[in-house]
Amino acid sequence: MNVLLSIVIFLVLPCILLSRGTIAEDNFELQLDKTAHLTTSFGLYFMFHTMYSDSLIPMISDSIPIPLHSMLSATIVGFSYEVYQSTPISRSDGFSIHDMTYNMIGIGLARTLHEILLYLRN
Repeated sequence: MNVLLSIVIFLVLPCILLSRGTIAEDNFELQLDKTAHLTTSFGLYFMFHTMYSDSLIPMISDSIPIPLHSMLSATIVGFSYEVYQSTPISRSDGFSIHDMTYNMIGIGLARTLHEILLYLRN
């Protein structure tokens, strides 16, 4: 749990403190930006799953299964990027709830596909 706390303290918390608190005026219309969020989150799930499976990065807790670790890690990356977009450093419109939704859809699709592929393999 110390790793998760460290991530929150050193990565997410400073971004939140620097944020303007702006929420982007956005919609759910599938655009290039939304497609990028969906596909990047999809790929992040598999990247984290591979890295946790091969012990290339330490897991947050041994009691949480690797797929859930992968989902949490990909969500943290997506959330951190959205918080960064609400800071004055970024030239973005702000935090987009719709982009975060597409991040979660990408992670969910990756997890579902992973389970289907594991089922078909057996």
